[in-house]
Amino acid sequence: MLDGAGRDTRWPDLANAVHWLVDDTPWDVVDPATSIGTILRDGHEGDAIREVVAAVVAVSDRQGPTSSDAAWFGDSGWSEVRRLATQALTCLEP
Repeated sequence: MLDGAGRDTRWPDLANAVHWLVDDTPWDVVDPATSIGTILRDGHEGDAIREVVAAVVAVSDRQGPTSSDAAWFGDSGWSEVRRLATQALTCLEP
């Protein structure tokens, strides 16, 4: 999934996924529960998003926002991000 320069080649790539989840929402500073009824359906979605955002922010705090995709994917907390994101996807399905 990484090219020769260590960048994520999927779409959305890591940078866009993080932008959409953290940078384009207030969820890293405001509880996702405030988005229930507009962006999120219910408290289950809010809980799932809260956990994923916290895990992503923890990796960002350790790696830095401009660190390589390879560094993020190699972070000790990345497996938790993947687990929580997978769990959230099942919650967010229609």
